[in-house]
Order: sequence, then structure tokens, then C-alpha cells
Amino acid sequence: AVARSAPARPTLGSPMGAATWYAIGNVLSSVAIVLVNKRVFAAGFHFPFTLSFFHFCFTVVFYRLLLACNLFELPSSPMPEADKFKVAFAGVASIGFMNVSLSLNSVGFYQVTKLTIVPVTLLINFYMYTVSTTHKVKLSLLILLAGVGIATVSDVDLRPLGLAFGVLAVLSTAMFQIWQGTKQKEYGMSGTQLQYSVSFYQALSSCGLSLAVESFCLAPQQLDGRGECSDSTMAFLSQWRAGRVPDGIVGTILATCFLALLVNWCSFGLIGKTSPITFQVVGHAKTCLVLIGGDVFFPLAGDA
Repeated sequence: AVARSAPARPTLGSPMGAATWYAIGNVLSSVAIVLVNKRVFAAGFHFPFTLSFFHFCFTVVFYRLLLACNLFELPSSPMPEADKFKVAFAGVASIGFMNVSLSLNSVGFYQVTKLTIVPVTLLINFYMYTVSTTHKVKLSLLILLAGVGIATVSDVDLRPLGLAFGVLAVLSTAMFQIWQGTKQKEYGMSGTQLQYSVSFYQALSSCGLSLAVESFCLAPQQLDGRGECSDSTMAFLSQWRAGRVPDGIVGTILATCFLALLVNWCSFGLIGKTSPITFQVVGHAKTCLVLIGGDVFFPLAGDA
């Protein structure tokens, strides 16, 4: 009889080992940034585009410093500026449309939109990139999505405008995640190099959205009793200068910048080593952990 050797275990340097560590890092950092972002919003700084702008600016500066210290190498095949902007804008659009969808629809419908990203990604991969998936994988994904849906989806309140933004959120998110994988392979770059390549345009796009949507009061409900703007980044800056915001808010925002850098690094790396579908499966594990973390760190008043 011929002795069969045991299958080799994935090591840290192997693609499977690297993907495993990227997945673990992505789950932990994503859960952490959601919980820390919630503290930032609870302190009165509820401006997601401005916060994203800070995150992307921090990423740009961080990689410029690494490059100056010879700790980071530029990709050998430069990515065209048009592709950089396309990937960056899809990423910022994903964040923006998801936030608008959440504000216009119920939390239940927001969870439904997140669940539909997987089948939409499969369809785009099949029709645009001729990438197919086995029936076993499709069945496994169906069981996973059904379980997550039962656990997280409760009320589903739908409005026509909310549906439109939900569709845009799903499409932009699916394309952003697909491009994270295809552009790395197309230009022979790592996830870190792709993150560096698109971070400037992400900062530029989020800055434009921040100035247009969050920097000034555009609705009557944003004014206080004296008719002055009280719900904008400019108003928050004035309150911070006057010492009327919670202590430590700047440090907490800086902490989210570090976490956002780690989230993006793990996300780009995981998609580059595996696929957008694997990233979505890992994302649903994050959803469960975020729900648990929310109950532990932010219990409802009735649960105390």
C-alpha cells in the first residue's frame, strides 16, 4: 500500500495563509471601526463623508511617509489616472449611497440591500468578466444569505426614492469590490499598492461630497431656535473651538483613521488574494459580530 502524505497546511507566506490573516484582520478592524465610529457620531460629529475624507487624507499621508522612508514600493506598471478615479469614485459612491439608503429606508431594507450584493456580484462577474461559480458554491451562498437574512432583517419599509438609492448602493459596492480584484491582476500590483494609487482620488471625491452635503445647513431642521446653523461640520468646528464638545473627540477621530487604514489594507489584500464573493462572506460574519458588539458596548436603556 502506498502511504498518502497529509495535505500541506497553509503557511503565513502562502496565498491561503495570507488570505486567512487578511480575513481575520478585516473582521476585527471592521468591527472595531464601526464601534469607534459610533462613539464619534454619539459625540455629535455625525458627518460620514467628512469622516471618510479624514480617513483617506490620513491614508495618503501615511503612504507618502512610507515612500519617503523607502518602506514602500510603487507598482511597476503605473495605473492610468482614469482607472484610479473610476475605482476611487466607486468606493466613495458606495459609502455615500449606502448611507443615504439607510437614512431613507428602514434598517431591515438596508440589510436586504447588503444581502443582494452577493448575487449582483455573481451576475456582473458572469456577464461582464465571464467568471462563473459552481452550483455547490451558489447553494452554500444561498444558505448563508438566508440565515443572515433571518437573523438580521426585521421590518422592511420601502420608499421609491429609497429603492433607487438602494439599487445605486448595491451596484457601486459590487463594482468597487470587483475592480479591487481585477485591477490588482491587470496591473500586477498588491492590495497595498492599489490602495495607495486610489487614495488621493478618494480623498478628493469625499472632500467634494463633504463640502456639498455636510459643511453647511441646507434644510430648516438644521437650524437652531435662533435661526443659526447648528448641524454642519462648520458649526461643529465652531463648537469645538469654544470647548463645547466632549473631551477626546479629536483623539477618537484619529483612532478611526488608523482603523480605516487597517480596514482598507485588509479589504484590498483579501479581495486580491481571493474574490469579492469571499469578501462578502467574511462581511456577513462582521455583521453578526457588530450586532453582538453593539449589544455589549451600547446596550439599550431597557436592557440595563
